[in-house]
Amino acid sequence: MKKRTIGRFHRPAIGAGLATLAVLLGLITLYQLQQDRQEKLQMKYIAQTIEAETYETLVNQFDKSRVLEGYLIETGGTFDSFGPIAQVLLEDNEAIQNVLFAPGGIVASAFPAEGNIDTLGLDLNSSGQGNWEAQEAIRMDELFMAGPFELVEGGMGICGRLPVYLENEAGEQTYWGLVSVTLRYPDIFAEHPIYQVNEQGFACRVWRINPDDGQKQVILETAEPIPADTKVLRYELQMFNANWVVELAALVPWYRRPMLWILILCSVGAGALVTFGVESDQEIRRMRAAEAEQQIRHLRQELELEQTNSLIHQISTHFFYHTLNALQALIVLKPDAAYKMAGDFSRYLRFNVDAITASGGIVTFKQELRAVRAYADINREQLGDRLEVVFDVPDVDFRMPALTLQPIVENAIIHGIKPKVGGGTVSVDLAEDVDHWYITVRDDGQGFDLAEAEKNQSVGLLNVRKRIEKFQGCDLWISSTPGAGTTVVLIYRKVLKAKG
Repeated sequence: MKKRTIGRFHRPAIGAGLATLAVLLGLITLYQLQQDRQEKLQMKYIAQTIEAETYETLVNQFDKSRVLEGYLIETGGTFDSFGPIAQVLLEDNEAIQNVLFAPGGIVASAFPAEGNIDTLGLDLNSSGQGNWEAQEAIRMDELFMAGPFELVEGGMGICGRLPVYLENEAGEQTYWGLVSVTLRYPDIFAEHPIYQVNEQGFACRVWRINPDDGQKQVILETAEPIPADTKVLRYELQMFNANWVVELAALVPWYRRPMLWILILCSVGAGALVTFGVESDQEIRRMRAAEAEQQIRHLRQELELEQTNSLIHQISTHFFYHTLNALQALIVLKPDAAYKMAGDFSRYLRFNVDAITASGGIVTFKQELRAVRAYADINREQLGDRLEVVFDVPDVDFRMPALTLQPIVENAIIHGIKPKVGGGTVSVDLAEDVDHWYITVRDDGQGFDLAEAEKNQSVGLLNVRKRIEKFQGCDLWISSTPGAGTTVVLIYRKVLKAKG
């Protein structure tokens, strides 16, 4: 029976070519979907970083309004002698344009006076740029943020408006007026991480709806803006009763990426090769099929590489290779120990990846404790008798900021015990009172100078402190003596609530 043909090719050859093309296009689709998922996770992380850094930048300056409030409470509402305090408050702080006293909502004094004379007499109770927020601050009795807007003294600024209440002779709280801290814009954001977003392959802008005119107002934006025809992911920020929006997008849309079209062209070519191969003799068909299979393996390897790429970046390169080398040796010498270390390493990696995408940056104590135990067991296998890790932890569970306990234990082992001749002991204890959980990490390692560590700003401790300070009632205490060891106390409020 003669096989049916289309043109010069038999139908089975055409079917084989189309099937190959469909398989490769399917793999390319999976590859693209995986890339999209990874991009979204990365953009979410970038948005959280921008949110955190924006909040930290503003709160560090707006907190000075509390100094003004405290001064008024101490002086009973007078501010004539505030000059020396203002000089200290504003010294070497180029981000602050001025601080204002506005009894009854009308600006009566500005520090420094130079360059801010035009603010005197400004009625924050009237209509005008930034005044709506001042009136809302009075109504809500909270710190409100206004701006960016054009300042009467010239330039652009962002203001923190704080209503002040003083106690009268009858012991009642009465409205005194407003204090305000004015920040220079965009100078306040000169070191903002948004300006490194382009280097990661993304574009970003931060904007709000201006309450004065109802129009969209861009506050921060990358040097290379978001392309007009690109899908945008939005994240909303709420800071000091102001609503801002963070928008992120890839600089190059997926359909414009050269690699995608190269893969598609390769797939079309592979389909054509299979079609020709089926028409050839059995040896040619076998060789062409092997070539197509090799291409499929290559695509699958790229997919696996993308899936593990974010994982590898979360752990120390030295720890990664050192653990793998230890595993290689244990497989031959101690298979049981190698099996356990592989399990510990897997738990450690899984927790670090899950912690990145944890909702609200929160995990459970048991989740983080499992990762800590796994990390400790890996190091005990490597250091032997030089390291002892003791856990005095009751069988309880609670919510806590992610990646706060684990880095402290890692620091204790890496910087406390490993450099010490003869090694030492790390202990992890858990205690509680009515409102808080207390985790104490002690080591008898070589310790360090606290003043020197704060001066050099240890990245690990700085990151832990930033994560903890995002939540109300949480804190980090550190004491250390060179040559004697270090004690770190992590304090978590039982009802965990984010600030802001």
